Order: sequence, then C-alpha cells, then structure tokens
Amino acid sequence: MSKRYIGIDLGTTNSTVSVANLTVRGDIESQTLEVAQVDESGNSIILDQTLPSVLYVDDQGQPYVGRFSKRMNGVYPTQVIKEAKRHIGDDVSWDIKGENIRPEMVSSYVLKSLKAQAEEYYGGEKINSVVITIPANFNFQQQQATKAAGVLSGFDKENIHMIPEPTAALIDFLNEEKKLDPSARRLDLGDSKKNLMVFDLGGGTCDVSILQVGESTSGGIDIQELSISQYTELGGIDFDKKIVNELLKKILIQQGLNMKQFQEKYEKKDIRKLYENLLDFAERAKKGLSTKIENQLRLQQMDYYENSSKFDHLNYREMLSSQLPSDLITTLSITKKEYDTIIAELLYKDKSKQGQNIEEPILNALQHSKAGQMSVEDIDGVFLVGGMTYYHTIQERIYEIFGRRLKPIKSINPMFAVSRGAAIYHHQIDQIHFKTSDQMQMPDTDTTGKSVVFTNTVPSNVYIDVIGADPVALLEKGMKLPFERIIEDRFIVTGGSNTKSVNAMELELFTALTAKSINTKKLKSAQVVFKKPVPINSKLVLKVECNKEREVSVKAWLEDDETEVLDVNIGAHEFTEEEIQSLREKQARLNKIG
Repeated sequence: MSKRYIGIDLGTTNSTVSVANLTVRGDIESQTLEVAQVDESGNSIILDQTLPSVLYVDDQGQPYVGRFSKRMNGVYPTQVIKEAKRHIGDDVSWDIKGENIRPEMVSSYVLKSLKAQAEEYYGGEKINSVVITIPANFNFQQQQATKAAGVLSGFDKENIHMIPEPTAALIDFLNEEKKLDPSARRLDLGDSKKNLMVFDLGGGTCDVSILQVGESTSGGIDIQELSISQYTELGGIDFDKKIVNELLKKILIQQGLNMKQFQEKYEKKDIRKLYENLLDFAERAKKGLSTKIENQLRLQQMDYYENSSKFDHLNYREMLSSQLPSDLITTLSITKKEYDTIIAELLYKDKSKQGQNIEEPILNALQHSKAGQMSVEDIDGVFLVGGMTYYHTIQERIYEIFGRRLKPIKSINPMFAVSRGAAIYHHQIDQIHFKTSDQMQMPDTDTTGKSVVFTNTVPSNVYIDVIGADPVALLEKGMKLPFERIIEDRFIVTGGSNTKSVNAMELELFTALTAKSINTKKLKSAQVVFKKPVPINSKLVLKVECNKEREVSVKAWLEDDETEVLDVNIGAHEFTEEEIQSLREKQARLNKIG
C-alpha cells in the first residue's frame, strides 16, 4: 500500500482537508476534498469543501459538526460550541447536557470528520499520519493541545506533523508557480532570495510571517522564517461582530427601544437567537459584497486599487430568520461604504480602541525580525491567505501600508491554500532531512528537483519565573530548530515554609517580549513530579528540547542524582481513560450519522 498524504487546516470558523498525489509528470497535485456533513435542515447529507468548526449536541446527546451545527447556533445556542480554537491550550470547558467539553474535544470531532473523508477518498483505508496546520504564533501549549486533539480523533501520536499556516499556504502557491513557464509566474525569484510577508487573516486569528524564499541548487524552493508576529486574536469573526453591533443599533431605533428596554421585552434565548442570526447576516454580507466586486472587476477588466470608490454603493440585503419572534423578523441591508466605515478601527492602528487591528501584527513582524529590524521597503512581496483577505478593502489597506508599492499577491484559493500546502508538505516530509540545525535539505538521491522545504523557528519567548532572581529563558524567539539546552544552577526545589521535602513542584511559565517586560502572558504551570520525596533547596537541572516541528519536551533531574530523570508536564491536559472512552463512543455515533 502506498503512503497517503493528508493536510488539514483546523480553522477557528471553518476547516478543510486536502490530499496530495504525484502525477505522471513528476509534479505534486493537491486537491481539497468535499466533506460529508448534515445540511442546515438536519435531514440530508451534503458535500462541501468547507466544514464549519462548530459542535452541536442535541437533546439525546448526539454530536454533530458542520453546517447543521452552525445553523443550530441560531436556534439552540446553549447546545453549540464554536471558536474552540481560540481557547485551545487553556483550562476551559463548556457544559452541555451535564458533560464538560474541552476545546481539544471539540477540535477532535472536527478532525474525526475530516479524517473519515480522507479515508473514504482512499477507498476506506485507515489513515494514521497527517499534517495539521497551526497559527505561526501559537505557543507550545496551544500546539500540544492541538496534537492532543489529533490523537483523540484517531491519528497516531508519532505521525502527527505540524506546520505554520502561513508557510503551508506559501508552499501551495510556490508549488503551483513551479509548474508554470517562468514568464507566467507571479513571483520571480531570479538569482537572489526574496523576503516575502505572508499575511493570513482567517476566521479567528491574524498571522503575519516574514519568510525568506529562494531557489535551491537542485531547482527546488528553500523557505526560512525570519519573523513571526505576536499572537493576535483578530479574524473574520471580529469583523462580523462589529457589523452585528451596528445592526443591533438599527433594530433598536426601529423598535424605539434602548438596550435595557429591549432586554426587558424579549426573552434571553430570543435575544441570543437574534445575535446569532445577525452574525450569519454579517458573514454573508462580506462574502456577497466581495463576490459582486470580483464579478465587476472581471467583467470590466478594472483595477480595484484605482477604482475602489466606485464600489461604495454596492448593497447587500437579506431577511432575518423566521425562527425569531415575528416583530424581530425584518429585512436588513448594508452598503460597502457602510461596512467599511464600521470596520475601520480594525484596519488602522491609530483608530483601534482595543489594540486589535491588521496593521499592528504587520509592524510587529517587521520590528522583531531575527535579521534585524526591517521596514516595508525590505519586503519584496506580500502574499495573502485566509478567507477574510478575499474582502477587497483588506487588500487595499495592506496595499496602503506598503506605500502602494506592492500589490498583494492573492492565493487562487484563499480558503483551501493552507490544507493544500499541508498535504504537499506531508508528501515531502519523508524525503526531508536536517543537515544542520539551520539548514534543511533534500537527500542527495532526490532527483525530482521540485521540492519545497523550510526552516522553522521558535515563535515567542517563554520564561520560567524564578523567586528572587531574573526569569530563565525556556525558549527564545527566533531560535532555529531543532535545538536543545541544559539549564543548570538556576533552580532549586521549593515548597511550603514548614516543609522539609516535597513530592512535586510547579514551574511558573510566561511569555513576553523580554524577561523584564511589564506586559506578560501567563501560561499554564509546568509540573515536576518526583519519584520519591526530595529535600527542599535541592538543586534541579532542566534539559529543554524543541524539535523541527516546534514540539517542546522538558526533562529534569537532581544535580546530585542524574540517574533519576523525570519527564516534566509543561502544561498539557492529561485526558483520563474515561474521557477518552466517552469521546470515542460519541465519535462512533457521529460517524454513523456522517
């Protein structure tokens, strides 16, 4: 049996699965599969290339993922979990029908559906290996939790590979470019390396990476990370929420009510349904306006950047769901100009009230490049990926940030480029080896000369807090992978004031720009569990390892007893056998539906 090559884009709002195969010409072809899921009515199975990353549990405890779940969010919102990716790696859970459901469990349902579709594509073969994409700026605890979701969905732990979403999208683009005649390519690598900024604005995150790209001596493509922006919870859902707030104001004016009166008039469940229906309207509005603009651009052979104001009058209209109280069922409309005015503070740093805007991560990536601080003039091209970048005002704003010097390069399939690139990477992963810690090459026996390979780096600084001393760096932003380090003479075993020995201790972890930054983000504590009681003040040695895919492991031992090596839990949730068994039973029922 030949190996199967699968790539999954596990998104905040939507997920996709792609496969890669070698053609008779020696090219790698990737395609995004249509995924079977229950339709909005709940009565039929349909096929769609996008699977909404939403879990719905019905009154009988039956789980659903996909379009039906998304629809039920506007009907039974308390039985629906969405945007779980924004919480993955955190100690949170949702209670549905008396069961606590963690983010990893929600993601495992989504992955299980995508896995089943890939297995069906390959004739029912069981698939244990996969590449799952993650935001480039995910910390190691978020990555660990994503891998846990992969294991819960049935993939083999040792065969779950990960790659940053921006890099995956770029791999897909470059793979397609290589198939074209040089004169037809949108990116000319020429004889020198190019600095590309990949701007990925998906459903829930804004991910900005600067990647240095060049042709290898064998004719393949080498990609090296230069910079990754800080983690930014900004995505299409945040643009939708801005629109919802304005639409809600319109409805209040129509009804002649203030918010307090509105809340007194309607039941809480009806207000929740209205909010979810307005979210659906906002999402369809941006898609509808984008489609109308793209259609006119193609028919009139027009350049958008020189004619953007001509589309201000475009209008999107739609009636709200009949599931709402009759006096809330109304027809809403919004013009492109109105839409753009509402979302303006998400586009400009100086207009942003909460610090969430697309300009900030771009500037952050430029400022913190491992090649030294960069400016927009150092960037040779801007590549767009993620569904929200399909909206033309986003494209125009990025064009402005770069001084109208670089027209952004758009992915042909912004919704599918990430999973397609992951599948291509999966196809090549067995051929890739690391010559040194900072150079990834194809084996000398490779004859295709068409491979795309990349060098990964650590996305952010992670420190261990030390009482009475400076924090110790566990991971340092920009370090090339893989790497390992041993930390000595910095840690002692701690415990309560009247304690002489302990069986365990915690290491407090946080992430920040520098060890002494005022602004820090606390991570889950690492747990060191000793095999036997250890005296307080014993010296502790740590060994940190981070492999090429950013998986971090920590081992510890006492300085005077190196034979007792301990595996340190660095914040991963340990699922019990009962949780795993319960989840598998529910997933088995889900498979029967799908």
